[in-house]
Amino acid sequence: MPKLKRLLVSACFETAQRRRHCSRNQEHVICQGDKCLVIKENMSKNNYCMECAALILQKAKEELDGLTREIGTAARNDDERKGG
Repeated sequence: MPKLKRLLVSACFETAQRRRHCSRNQEHVICQGDKCLVIKENMSKNNYCMECAALILQKAKEELDGLTREIGTAARNDDERKGG
């Protein structure tokens, strides 16, 4: 069976080893020792403070929920066409 396509990009939480700035809002500082979200895209790493990380994860959840609802709608429509 073919390998499933990965929908989510490579993301993880890390403890900052040095001072960083949030990739979403440069005014947000990530201090050494703070936890931050790291998203790897192409050959770069983007760092996000926990405030922005929460917003990013909420938006991703909403998008996934929307796709899941579409699957349910498509399955119901398919059942109706088949007479089920």
